[in-house]
Amino acid sequence: MLKIENLNVYLEGSSIVKNCSLEIQKGEIFSLLGVSGCGKSTLIKAVLGLIPSSSGRVFLNGRDLTELPPEKRDCTVVFQDLRLFPHLTVGENIAFPLHFQKKNKTEERKIVEELLSLVSLEGFSRRTIESLSGGQKQRVAIARALAQNAELLLLDEPFSSLDPNLRKEMGELLLHLREKRGLSVLLVTHDHEEALRLSDRIALMKEGEVLQCGRGEELFYAPKTVYAAKFMGEANFILGRVERGEFKMPFFPIPNDDHSCTAQSLVVADKPDGEYYLFLRERQLKFQKASGALQKSDALQKSDAEEMHFPEEAIDSREKVQAYSSASLFYPISSQCIGDSWRVFWENENGLVLHNLSDRPEDLEQVPYRMVLQAEKGVILFSKEEVLED
Repeated sequence: MLKIENLNVYLEGSSIVKNCSLEIQKGEIFSLLGVSGCGKSTLIKAVLGLIPSSSGRVFLNGRDLTELPPEKRDCTVVFQDLRLFPHLTVGENIAFPLHFQKKNKTEERKIVEELLSLVSLEGFSRRTIESLSGGQKQRVAIARALAQNAELLLLDEPFSSLDPNLRKEMGELLLHLREKRGLSVLLVTHDHEEALRLSDRIALMKEGEVLQCGRGEELFYAPKTVYAAKFMGEANFILGRVERGEFKMPFFPIPNDDHSCTAQSLVVADKPDGEYYLFLRERQLKFQKASGALQKSDALQKSDAEEMHFPEEAIDSREKVQAYSSASLFYPISSQCIGDSWRVFWENENGLVLHNLSDRPEDLEQVPYRMVLQAEKGVILFSKEEVLED
């Protein structure tokens, strides 16, 4: 569908888009995600031909658009400010692109009514723009864009001014349009939750560059950079060490598959020795009430305990076991509602704070809990320097 090859854009001598290459498939909702000023809007304006690119090529269905004027590119756009004509009615706004397609009045009326029905605004044709709510204006802008009958719809943060409920409603409309018309969409957004909810794939941008591109699940669970890990949602970073291809954490063991706590390590053969942070989403952590947690554990062998490098003061293996066991106990310290679930914060005796998601935090007791890792999505380690520099 849309192919962008090594695109560079300079504005007033500054590099805004840097060597960008992306490919969007037919019928796909593809999101450009990033903070304001990262180059998202500049990129789509270059695709539309509204600003010149310094180098690189843009193709649509194999046709080179790079040197074509905007009206010849077979793309349509809805900007954040919508740009509806206030002096025209709803129907006249939607019909505006049809004038350039040489449709007669009967054809225009039929298409306008079909598009109004498609965006759930039946009977609004004679309404003025001023009489509409914010969500209704969004629907009119999208209907007008669809009237152009272009192959690709570009949306430049059109929902950013709406309240959360309306944003969700407009997202559902977008999914509906994709289903009904096989619409291909390039969506610009700064909201990672919106991108995850709506997109088939996401390109995360920073300072004009694409940091990572892939399915939402890939960016969420397997980020390639600390920036991506933090941008895509709440995360836990747990400090440990890699020694001879094994990652170990000093404050608690890594559970076996049966959740018994042993000094099992994670094999990470590709990492050189040094300090690293284990990255985990809050969905990958669970806390289970520790039965007999305050008693000394005999599950940890002396050789395992010694490998964890406890202080010399722990002169006896049983003392090492006790220190190791108690350090792995967590207590709930606070929670916050995030919609349908709660984020629960936990702390152990060493001051390490972690968080996970819970449906019923009120059921938690102020008793020791053991942490259970669920790293089935793969082990992601970032060097200590990466985390501290970001």
